[in-house]
Amino acid sequence: MPDDALDIIPRDLRFGLVENADAAWFDGDPLKSSIIDGFAVLLPEGERFFIRSLRHYAGQIDDPVVRQDIQGYAVQEAFHTREHEAYNQALRNLGYDVDAMEAKARSLLDWASDPFRRLLVTCAIEQITYALARFLLSRRGLLRDSRPAYRRLWTWHALEELEHSAVSLRVLRAVTRNMPGWKRYLARVALMSVVLARFLPLAVRNARAMARASGVPMGARGGLRLTWLLFGKPGFFRAALPPLLAYYRPGYRGERTADAELVRQGRAALAAELGEAATASVYRLRGAGAAHAAA
Repeated sequence: MPDDALDIIPRDLRFGLVENADAAWFDGDPLKSSIIDGFAVLLPEGERFFIRSLRHYAGQIDDPVVRQDIQGYAVQEAFHTREHEAYNQALRNLGYDVDAMEAKARSLLDWASDPFRRLLVTCAIEQITYALARFLLSRRGLLRDSRPAYRRLWTWHALEELEHSAVSLRVLRAVTRNMPGWKRYLARVALMSVVLARFLPLAVRNARAMARASGVPMGARGGLRLTWLLFGKPGFFRAALPPLLAYYRPGYRGERTADAELVRQGRAALAAELGEAATASVYRLRGAGAAHAAA
């Protein structure tokens, strides 16, 4: 198994969320759980969108490293899609209106009607997902008391999000190599602003709906506690602000090197959770194709 922290390593893992569905999986707290679930319900639609967005440009890129990164990214996201479809089925089984939430996600993504806009939207949402991944991996013990199936899934997902966090931005730079830097920057940050204005409120609305369906009163007291969880402790949104603000820096290229140690810690955490299964699940990428092999 590669040990370079910058490698993209797809892992074909299954977590059994349908069999272990729990509305209070996060510390036995349905409101904390709903915050993550309200975001997670959007992911299958997004992940399919991301794969299409990057693959559209694969044939236009000369750099073989970037093409290989697109391949590794696509395989990781395909496994993520499968497991988050199971996650959404678990949410359905808990009584949540997942179909309506997925429809809203599709509507948000359908707004990106041309390939370049889809690429920019992919870069923006990947940065939001990267911010959540850093939050989950950098706070040791955050998921310690969570249900094992959920803890393992989020450790795996967060790790792989860090591994491929810079791929969409690398594709953007490759396909806009003849575009003035200022124009690329304005397009990138403008689409991030649109995505933030649409995506995060949708995730919060989902969380509130799920919390209510789980029996959590969402009046003034419930709203205050939700705000505290988002901006106080543990601070889901507060912790996301530095990565999101970093995206607005001119010349921002992702933080792969800066995250190398966190990636190593994430790999160690996944190995501690799954033992030999963490390495036996590695999906080996070879040339233009891919083959699954036990490590």
